[in-house]
Amino acid sequence: MSTPVSQAHAKPLPSVIQVVVPGDVVDKKYENREYKAQQLECVCLDDAGNPLQVGIIRVPQHLLGQVGAGYFRPVYGMRVDKDRVIQPVLLDLTPYKPAPASGVKGA
Repeated sequence: MSTPVSQAHAKPLPSVIQVVVPGDVVDKKYENREYKAQQLECVCLDDAGNPLQVGIIRVPQHLLGQVGAGYFRPVYGMRVDKDRVIQPVLLDLTPYKPAPASGVKGA
């Protein structure tokens, strides 16, 4: 399957993210339904630990208020949104300890 030119800049989903700033848990409302939400400001890293992109991730409901700054391996799944579009969604975050850089002794 060929990749359209307009999507040539897309990167594969990262294997590691660094949470830099965990946002506050906030109250939201959508179509008369109240819920809580939280976003994490993150750096997406490649397998070598190099930064790929900076962005936000929405926290899964079962992890609200439990994720602090640090490194994580995201667990993705697929979900159909309200417009019937199938897209990846974050299901879980597994804590991850990166290997020390070359020449640096681990703690």
